[in-house]
Amino acid sequence: MKSNSFKPGLIALSMTSACLGFGFTALSFAATQPELTVVAEWNRLPYDLGNATAEAQWKKNDTKAMLHGVKVDAHDNIYVSTARWGGPEVPATLSKLEKKDGQWVLKPFPSREMNDINNPQGLKAVLGFEIDRNNVMWILDQGHIAGAPNKPGDEKLIAWDLNSNKEVARYQFTSDQVDFTCSFLNDVAVDNDNGVVYITDSGIMCHPLKGALLVYNMKTGQAKRVLSNPAWVNDQPGFTFRIHGEKVLKDKDGKPNAMLTGADGIALSGDKKTLYWTNLTGNRLMSVPTSLLRDFGNSEEKIESGIKVVNTLPSNTDGMTADRAGNLYLTALTLNGLTKRDAKTGKITTLVSSPDIAWPDTIGWGPDGSLYFVSNHLNSWVGGEMNFDNPKVANFRVYKVQVGGKPYTAR
Repeated sequence: MKSNSFKPGLIALSMTSACLGFGFTALSFAATQPELTVVAEWNRLPYDLGNATAEAQWKKNDTKAMLHGVKVDAHDNIYVSTARWGGPEVPATLSKLEKKDGQWVLKPFPSREMNDINNPQGLKAVLGFEIDRNNVMWILDQGHIAGAPNKPGDEKLIAWDLNSNKEVARYQFTSDQVDFTCSFLNDVAVDNDNGVVYITDSGIMCHPLKGALLVYNMKTGQAKRVLSNPAWVNDQPGFTFRIHGEKVLKDKDGKPNAMLTGADGIALSGDKKTLYWTNLTGNRLMSVPTSLLRDFGNSEEKIESGIKVVNTLPSNTDGMTADRAGNLYLTALTLNGLTKRDAKTGKITTLVSSPDIAWPDTIGWGPDGSLYFVSNHLNSWVGGEMNFDNPKVANFRVYKVQVGGKPYTAR
């Protein structure tokens, strides 16, 4: 266990370097930072494959995996995603954390078979997933393995009932909903009240980007690409950012090599009436009434008429979530931590920050009202600069912080 204290000087420096030239909402700091606990950490990700030969083979390739998402079920079991950006050698893209010889290891979930890349019904590359109030896991498979184009059926949404350990729904996205080359299905928010799943598509596999929002109706089993106007779902022109003072990404061949990512973080208000999202390359927090998205008869122009830019954020964001009261919790890449948006005032405050955090990624709720989130040094991994042997801080961490709320999924 480890707690980290607030570092205002570091935050001020990060804000200046990241947000120069872009207006942003005034940032306040919590009087007392809640305790930040390290739940698990690794420099290289270890898998429990139930096979000594397979595990030995993985150790020869274990720099190919990066930790992405974390979620916790109703019984305190922890799950993580490891999208296969590094290649087919990654033995599982979705795993359950289990203790083995006193160390947390990744055990393929729901099974090794479901994580077999040669299984046409299996999981290819999971980044975003969510666990709803019924203890059903909604698994978003983005498909791409090491950036390769997708085939029909690779990009899909699977509902897995954790209580019965069975698949209860599956939807394969079609060519009018995703682009098999360009789409990059990123994250999900689940509405059990209305039977809807909301999805961000970052569209990063092509330039210019082809970002979007998608909606899946649980009751009818239908889906629609509901928003694709670049102004709302692509990178914000001219926006660049730094993490711990370093450009993301570093110049290549003497030329700028900025990371360009569209619609990414997504959150649903506790009353299920408002959907929020951010484009990772940008600092705008946007919202739209969910009533406009749920009606598949609405045109994109109709949906756009309801969009608002509710905040210009002090940092760009990767993962985000909401509590039942409508407060938002957002990872803050350039602030090395999490921020909170008050539902009543719209005020942004720093919830936690630490120099040990680098690229806070996704957020998940624990059953005790705590937030779990991943720190994964994504910029270092993508840039080929990650030190897998003796880094100053563990490359991959799962953190926990108590916020005392109920998740947005609660009744």
